Amino acid sequence: MKKIFAIALPAALVSLLIASPQVMAEENFAGTEDISFGLRLHVSKFDSDRFYVDSDGIGYSIDDSYNSPNLGLEFSVPLTNHWAVRTYWDRVKTDVTGTGDSATGHMFGTDALYYFNHNFYLGGGLNQTRVQQHKDMMFRGTVGYRHTFNDDFFLRAEFAPQFNSDYTDISFLVSINYAYGTGGPLLDAWRSESRGTEGVVEEAPDSTVDSDGDGVPDYRDACPNTPRGHVVDERGCTVYTTEQVSEDLRVGFAFDSARVTSDYNGDIRRLADFMKEHSDTEVVINGHTDLIGTAEYNQGLSERRARAVADILVNDHGISRSRITTVGHGMSRPVVNEISLDANAQNRRTEANLSVEIRVPQTR
Repeated sequence: MKKIFAIALPAALVSLLIASPQVMAEENFAGTEDISFGLRLHVSKFDSDRFYVDSDGIGYSIDDSYNSPNLGLEFSVPLTNHWAVRTYWDRVKTDVTGTGDSATGHMFGTDALYYFNHNFYLGGGLNQTRVQQHKDMMFRGTVGYRHTFNDDFFLRAEFAPQFNSDYTDISFLVSINYAYGTGGPLLDAWRSESRGTEGVVEEAPDSTVDSDGDGVPDYRDACPNTPRGHVVDERGCTVYTTEQVSEDLRVGFAFDSARVTSDYNGDIRRLADFMKEHSDTEVVINGHTDLIGTAEYNQGLSERRARAVADILVNDHGISRSRITTVGHGMSRPVVNEISLDANAQNRRTEANLSVEIRVPQTR
């Protein structure tokens, strides 16, 4: 019965995908390859209710701490622009409580992966897990991140708990995958072929029609309505590149003061807007003083100056304090290493720099 269920669930998922109205969307988040093969490395924590029986017939509990890394293999096929199906096999080797022996086995299963965008995905499926004496059908969930290196290789990192009525296990995995082919999602191709064969008479595609003017005829344009001026690949999809964008902040202070004057409101607002636009960024605000006074006093003054700028970002612009780090450097990092009116003004400051890499379309 368990074997029938293990086959029936992936089959039901595939049936749902064939009926899904979202098959033909503009981007293939699940990958543009035909298939991919991967080498996996997992660290797993198995339920201590599992047991191990040694050669003398004595039973011991499985160690419920995380085991050493074990290797595995996976095979993945993108089905639609959001869905992929994957089969995997992972070797199991974990310690046994109260003995120097190790329990061995495997995890073998199939799951369906749903990609929200080009990076993040969720998954669910079934596997058979054997740890020495125990061989069980498990339900597994997956939360993962995909990072593409180039057209041939990508990496997956996952958190994957699994459970049944008796046991709960947890795994952390990374895999390096080789992407083969450029045909894209399997069901998309099947649907395109089936639509092309409907009717009694097939008409040859008009190779001269190019509705979006990107140089790729409509009959083989996988990304219709590409914006004018975008560079496209052979499938008519926008080619992207990466750019580095940054935002710098410098706030000056009066002598022996940690008060931020209104002259710098616009500069601080620009930094806040940059952090709102790039919500995964964090900033370090560095406070400094001139060379007048003791090192101990100036250290505290530089910290107050850094906190004053941080307070404006939090209180006036709604930036989470957890994204801000303040550091006081005292008089240890002067811009100009001397004592004068001009040098002192340059040295009394806070500084911050943010830089992120963004994905932008190539244009003609």
